[in-house]
Amino acid sequence: MDIAIRGDRASALSLQLGPRSWLFAVARGFGTVDGVAAAPATLERLRAECERRLRTERFRRAVDKVQAAPTAILGALARVNGDLFARSASHADYVTSGCSMTIALIVRGYACVIHAGGTAAYLSHHGEITVLTGDDTLGEAPSELLSRALGSSSSLDVSVASVTFDAGDVMILMGHRVRGEIDRRALVSHVERAGENEHLLVIRFDESDRAIEELGTRDVPVIVYRARLSLRLGIFAGALAAMFALLAAWAQ
Repeated sequence: MDIAIRGDRASALSLQLGPRSWLFAVARGFGTVDGVAAAPATLERLRAECERRLRTERFRRAVDKVQAAPTAILGALARVNGDLFARSASHADYVTSGCSMTIALIVRGYACVIHAGGTAAYLSHHGEITVLTGDDTLGEAPSELLSRALGSSSSLDVSVASVTFDAGDVMILMGHRVRGEIDRRALVSHVERAGENEHLLVIRFDESDRAIEELGTRDVPVIVYRARLSLRLGIFAGALAAMFALLAAWAQ
């Protein structure tokens, strides 16, 4: 697979968990945790927690299995969420910091998307774009209001959705959800207007990322935490030599 990152690299995470297992994430937050901005603090804690658990054979085996990997990562994320809530001095009546995050967990040719907050994920597949994440923002207020975010509660509240992909598909993790009707020009326009303020992590899959048919089916059963329906809209999926080349292809 090819990977490109734009914007604040401290707000994006790329971590190889095993020979055919990867974790990608984009985060955007408010407030601080131990004097560090919420987004990089959350991603660094997630990286450290995954690396700590990778020292155990049980976790290494789990993240290498399509069905077990989401549960293993949710366990690590729950630990991170609890730590963020405890160290931010938030409580039930007042939240001092929080973090929107979208995670793409890629295991043996299958993907699982874990999400909370105002970030987003999109998949370009055979001329269509699928919105992989729900909208956790409330209304159109000038200051974004979130119905849920990491670190805002002692308990983990995320959505989880399973995704299949083919060679040539492109997955985009973004710091902000694209508003309104989405077409190729709207998506490119959103990125151009945001400039360096928009955090982007783009993944282009190739033949080596195709699924190992260990399950005998492309329908992967995944535990769902308040998952929402995806929306399908048309988009052109250009070849990715670099992220800017991809955006230029969409704009044509």
